[in-house]
Amino acid sequence: MSKADKTLIEQLALSILPKLSGLNDKNAKKMVNTADKAIAIIVKKFQKLKDQQVKALAELKEKEAKKAKKQLEKEAKKKDKLAKKAAKDKQIALLTKGTKIVSAEVSSSATASAQKPVAKSKTASPSPARKKRTVVAK
Repeated sequence: MSKADKTLIEQLALSILPKLSGLNDKNAKKMVNTADKAIAIIVKKFQKLKDQQVKALAELKEKEAKKAKKQLEKEAKKKDKLAKKAAKDKQIALLTKGTKIVSAEVSSSATASAQKPVAKSKTASPSPARKKRTVVAK
């Protein structure tokens, strides 16, 4: 037995055995043996309960750790998703800036060409493609 268990047994024995005074030697020995057995049973049950309590506490800590880990994973996924969205938005912004630059170049060249009068001829500019008509038979 551990030192703590021995001190517990001694404390229980000191509290119980003085109440048994006035017995003859034979009966006193029986009572001491019975008390020692009972105290040993009490100590075993106490130790078992103590172990269960420690185990329950460890399980509780483990559950909290799992919950915290799950929460961290959830936050990491959220951050990853936001980062992907930000990267996508950045790419879109770069692409739209590129089209704005292209449109700005077109508009600057259009203003330059507007200043110079160009003779329009029918052969110079192609005509838009005609739509084909579909005839539905009745």
